[in-house]
Amino acid sequence: MICDSLQSAQVTGSYWSLCQYPTKISIYKCDALSSLIPWYAAGQMKRLQELDIRSCSRMREVFENELMNCYNTNNVDEGSAAGTSFTNLPLQNNTTVAVPQLSNLKTVVIYECDLLPHIFTFSTLKTLSHLKQLKVERCHRMQVIVKEENNTSSLEEEEVVVFPNLETLELDRLPNLKGFFLGKNDFRCPSLVNVMINDCPQWVVFTSGQLETPKLKYLQTSFGKHNLEHGFNFQYKEYYKRTIIPSHALLQLEKLQQITIEGCHWLEELFEVVAEEGSGSSESKTLVPVPNLTQVTLRNLEVLKYLWKSNQRMVLEFPNLTTLSIHDCWSLTHVFTCSMVGSLVQLQELSISFCRNIKVIVKEEEEECDAKVNEIILPRLNSLKLDGLSRLEGFCLGKESFSWPALDTLHIKGCPDITVVTKGHLSTPQLKVIDTDFEICDVRIDVNSFIETKQEEVCININIYYSLLYKFIKRFNI
Repeated sequence: MICDSLQSAQVTGSYWSLCQYPTKISIYKCDALSSLIPWYAAGQMKRLQELDIRSCSRMREVFENELMNCYNTNNVDEGSAAGTSFTNLPLQNNTTVAVPQLSNLKTVVIYECDLLPHIFTFSTLKTLSHLKQLKVERCHRMQVIVKEENNTSSLEEEEVVVFPNLETLELDRLPNLKGFFLGKNDFRCPSLVNVMINDCPQWVVFTSGQLETPKLKYLQTSFGKHNLEHGFNFQYKEYYKRTIIPSHALLQLEKLQQITIEGCHWLEELFEVVAEEGSGSSESKTLVPVPNLTQVTLRNLEVLKYLWKSNQRMVLEFPNLTTLSIHDCWSLTHVFTCSMVGSLVQLQELSISFCRNIKVIVKEEEEECDAKVNEIILPRLNSLKLDGLSRLEGFCLGKESFSWPALDTLHIKGCPDITVVTKGHLSTPQLKVIDTDFEICDVRIDVNSFIETKQEEVCININIYYSLLYKFIKRFNI
């Protein structure tokens, strides 16, 4: 009995049988793909020379390499599923590994595939004898280029990997990349002459084994040319400060008026807030004002985790900050804590968009505050725009009350998980309308009640849609 995944393979396999000898595969913005080359087509890639994959946000495998233990081979005929022989398929409760045949592959380009943790498995390397160029860029979760395999034998662990024709290797803006391969195998790249490792702050090693690159003179990094005296196995993150403004400079920011940072792919923290050891008891607090800062714009900072970390012994104050804009900062889960917001008495415009992991704008304190904050007032805030925050649950999920007496513009779009603005009381006396996915709506009633009502309407409409769809399918026997 063949399981559903194998039946699906036989159906979709017909499409692969029509192009089973491609020389070039180019995929762009195909969010439906979780893997590119299915297991049953792995052996049909012998003529493939160029592979170009860009902006496939849900792809988790380039080559699907395992056919899981969900069928019995007794009922599988030879030549089924798009011309692939299944005579060697495993008995039930075993797993077959499908090794792609890539002996003519010369160029591989992978760009903006955020869920992709690796490109090749170790067993695939043996077939890459003609690979000349490998470029991997802006893949947020990429940890290694080549993945170790759990069933590696002792002989395979000692095997030397040779890339006889590899000339160019570019690894660019991969914030979680630790190395090319973390196994103990030795690598030989006799033709390698161009290497760029740019904005890869977690980089540690090329391989845990030895690496021979006789033609390579240096490698290009974010900080210029890197001498190969100590090889590839350098601590790349030692070059990074990981913060723009270190703690020792916080008291020297009297004249700072504006901050604009874009495309700084190693930045984790804007202000480094570290209380000095021996600075007093836990009850003492150091206030650090940044008196003239009025505008902050942060854009395309992929690993930014904090504007500054909450610290009860050292608190930053921004008494004249009027505009804060944050866009495409994928690692942020929140913007402020309750203690941070108190100093933003001049804040007028707050805009946050396409930060895919933000769950709240204001997070409750992880440590106990010296004084419990019951109400947070932003007296000058007149514009709040939240757009494309796919995981946002609310502005604040604590019980604190919020007062926004000047707010007259509220824009909330592309935030499907939002249920409330705040769980506490929210006062917005000047707000008349809200711009949402449901068009511009009158919200002279309570904003929280409005959002809750609209979410219920969406759920009802979805249920009605699927009910009608089911009836249609059943009626026409689709």
